[in-house]
Amino acid sequence: MKRAFTLTVLLILVVCIIVFEPFRGAPPNPEVEANGKDVPTVQGSYCWDSLLRSRCGDKIYRDGLDMANGQKAVNVSAGASVRVKLSGNPEEVKLTQWDEQKKKSPVVLKDDQFNVPTEPGLYAYELNSRWKQGDGQFGFLLKVQ
Repeated sequence: MKRAFTLTVLLILVVCIIVFEPFRGAPPNPEVEANGKDVPTVQGSYCWDSLLRSRCGDKIYRDGLDMANGQKAVNVSAGASVRVKLSGNPEEVKLTQWDEQKKKSPVVLKDDQFNVPTEPGLYAYELNSRWKQGDGQFGFLLKVQ
């Protein structure tokens, strides 16, 4: 009986750790979806305070194109809607678009969504987010056809 109780308590603790992630060492990765496809993201620099540790990871990138370099671009149709979902209730989210000529422009997220340009080409996106526990930078690549 005592052993079953101990195992139950341990199981509940493991579930709580998985669900609430109090020991997370980095910001949560965004979920990016375009045309019903998951878009892979790359993590840039971040600082994060968790229950037991604080951690920063510095990655050196010249710009959003450099950060997304090496990622596989996801093909999207011109003007397509892209959903960007961040867990953990971020306090601030900034999204920047980079085109092939290294021209950057801010992107407005409305209800966690934005529309890609209607002009075909390769576009890199740099997502900077800030939570109570810290901040994080992410990048992803879309090819507009």
